[in-house]
Amino acid sequence: MTIRFSGFFSFVVISLLLSGCIPPSEPVYEGVLVDHNTEPARRVFNLQNNRQVDSLLLYLNSENPSFRFMAAEAFGSFPSVSEEVKDSLLVHLRDRNPDVREVVAYALGQIGDEAVADKLSLAFDTLGTPVKFNAAVLAAVGKTGDAQNLEQITNITTYQDVDTLLSAGQAWCIYYFANRNISSVEGGEKMLTWLLNKNAPMEMRKPAAYYLQRFKVDINEEQEKVLRGLMRNETNPGVLMGTARTLGRSKTSTARVALLRASRTAPDWRVRTEIIRALADFEYTSVREPIVERLKDEHPLVRKTAANFLLNNGTPADATFYRQLARDSSRTDTRYVLYAAANRHLPLSFSDYRGRINYDLQRAYANTTDPYEKTGILNALAEFPWNYRTIYELYQQSDQAPVRSAAAQALYSISTREDFVAFFRSSSRRVRLDLSTYFREMITSLEAGPSFSSANALKENAADYQVFLQQPDWFNTALRGFNLPKDIEPYRAVDAARAAILGEPEPEPHVADVASKAIDWDIIGLADKGNVVLRTDAGKITLKLWPAKAPATVSSFLSLVQAKYYDGKVFHRIVPNFVAQGGGPTGDGFGSEDFSIRTETPGPRWDRPGLIGMASAGKDTEGVQFFITHRPTPHLDGGYTIFGEVVDGQEVVDRLVMGSKIESVEIR
Repeated sequence: MTIRFSGFFSFVVISLLLSGCIPPSEPVYEGVLVDHNTEPARRVFNLQNNRQVDSLLLYLNSENPSFRFMAAEAFGSFPSVSEEVKDSLLVHLRDRNPDVREVVAYALGQIGDEAVADKLSLAFDTLGTPVKFNAAVLAAVGKTGDAQNLEQITNITTYQDVDTLLSAGQAWCIYYFANRNISSVEGGEKMLTWLLNKNAPMEMRKPAAYYLQRFKVDINEEQEKVLRGLMRNETNPGVLMGTARTLGRSKTSTARVALLRASRTAPDWRVRTEIIRALADFEYTSVREPIVERLKDEHPLVRKTAANFLLNNGTPADATFYRQLARDSSRTDTRYVLYAAANRHLPLSFSDYRGRINYDLQRAYANTTDPYEKTGILNALAEFPWNYRTIYELYQQSDQAPVRSAAAQALYSISTREDFVAFFRSSSRRVRLDLSTYFREMITSLEAGPSFSSANALKENAADYQVFLQQPDWFNTALRGFNLPKDIEPYRAVDAARAAILGEPEPEPHVADVASKAIDWDIIGLADKGNVVLRTDAGKITLKLWPAKAPATVSSFLSLVQAKYYDGKVFHRIVPNFVAQGGGPTGDGFGSEDFSIRTETPGPRWDRPGLIGMASAGKDTEGVQFFITHRPTPHLDGGYTIFGEVVDGQEVVDRLVMGSKIESVEIR
């Protein structure tokens, strides 16, 4: 991209042109400039932030390629666009500026409309276009096309290894198709071929590895042999994670041996985590001991993954063993997951042993003040559904938001069990009546977390609760009581539950009628001058923010930092080898503040660890919660705002656990 302009005078001339004035002469442009510190660029960002379509269309049709570029990029962040916008973008697929064509292709991909896929394909290479544009078209087709388009893209065989951008575009295209549940055997085989080719550029192997980490591809004996060799010799963690999951799905004994060996020797904790997940494809008894061994792994998130393996894949024969492991463990990060495994898998006939498990859990609950330890205990109690009354009583007794939300989620898990009737048998109607009372109380409390989980429970089993909740007035009273946009998540959930109970069609997600938070351009200057230092009880994390890509998000984040908003908050959600999320007002993952900020997705991929994103309940609902990634997460591409990256302290991010405290956040 050419980062040049003919000077400030050109900005002034174009500003006059767009406002209806006639300039004295034709300006001269020298490519594309995207500089958030210039007044014209800020004007376009403000239009994007306010979702002002008509004004952005003027910029899209400007003589100035910089304005066309910024307008197209802005539309790539919109939750939806009109036919007029779509048609205007399609015209600019043939824009005379290659950078504009490239960003237009991306914006059309963001629309997700199958109707544009063929038009994108027709624009491919029709003007002797730079390779970057063709790669962008391929990726956009993956976000918009159908199975026939996938077949066409997959069958391209003319690219060589030296055609890095085109082959990478083809790989991303196939990945994005699969992310939309459109896949083919041929597409998977092509991705596998790229992964296995050690000489192929990483630009091709990485999307192939991400694909194979998420989606199944059958392999033959020779391919398995190569994959086993990769587990021994490959150093790139992304490639290793895709390799591990593919070997696991093969289910062969040789693959199992290769994975078990690597589980002990892999230096990267993320690879060890994915190996544990891959071992779920094998017979439990053949991997039991190595999984138990990983409960002692030096990394807390590997230990947590191993404990979850036993919860999800354990056997009744080992239930008492899980309880013993829990009792012997000094680590609260795994202890209550192991208790949950014991409660889940213990045969019903072991009533005495069940009593001991539940006694252990209730005693531990009484002896701790840590709300996150209590949430683990509540989850373990919920694995035996008859504990539903105990869980409700603990909900009533607590004033800690994480505990109350966890209790509601525990009752939700009981309510939505597939074996609910088979488990409770003749008592199932009475239990449903009790739960309906609990869920109604939680919804009318207007607490975000309990309301959200309770509403989802009612919605998912509406037929079972209709007889107890036939009067709609209390739903409407609750809906009027929520504070929007702060409570947008529970509001939408309760509205959907109301419709389900009354037998109405599911409503469109409610959009809070509030203006977006304005961009503070003065505070954004702080991001240009330095970094943000986030101090936690696990160590220091240094962040570099991206105001040129997400000015509204950066502005909001920095204003919160200046106000010391995040000091004392916690990381409430840790998903091993995915994200660490925190910053919420109550520490339970729900609620926000009395403002919302726009989604900003101008094009960067979630293609590496340490990227900082905004939590969201849907486009344009972002607020205060943020997350930091453990690994590349390209399934988030185009859906979640990236507003910065970790430049120092990723090892601290990787060791955060639920309840890790944010001691302070400072702008340096």
